[in-house]
Amino acid sequence: MKSALGHIFIKLKNFVRLCIVSKQRDSFFTPASNIHPNFKLGSDNFLDISPNSSLQIGKDVIINQSNFITIKPNAKFTIGDGTYITRATISCLGEIEIGKNCILGEGMKIFDHNHEYTKDPFSVSKTDFNIGKVKIGNNVWTGANVVILKDVTIGDNVILGAGCVVHKDVPPNTILINQQTHKIINI
Repeated sequence: MKSALGHIFIKLKNFVRLCIVSKQRDSFFTPASNIHPNFKLGSDNFLDISPNSSLQIGKDVIINQSNFITIKPNAKFTIGDGTYITRATISCLGEIEIGKNCILGEGMKIFDHNHEYTKDPFSVSKTDFNIGKVKIGNNVWTGANVVILKDVTIGDNVILGAGCVVHKDVPPNTILINQQTHKIINI
């Protein structure tokens, strides 16, 4: 009896998890979306997707578990066929385009914007942003904890090593590694 109840509990728990994932998956379907029917979404994702955004998600895309994805009104978010994303933070206020057959690793962050600021007097806005675009080519692999900032284009066939902060364009067929060098910029 105890074994049967345990089995029923596990089935119920899995059903509840599936319902939650299905509801989260439905949030990707905005009026301006084109989502391939075999798109897979894992569990424990936080999604903030505006119905006024545009989403294009290709065939065989997997957004695995524990991602934080924000797509604001009028933003455009595209993922090409065969791309896999896990435990990432993606914040799209303007446009983010991710190519085909990419593997975006754990702790990766993509931001297509940054906070506006003034120099004299020094002030950083909490709510106003400079919005740009991020374009990631095909066959791009990111190691753990890569950060990709606004107005960056990453070419095809690129490896971004663990811990890289990408703030300017990366040409195709490149391996970028984090050399742990620091440059101080006076503001």
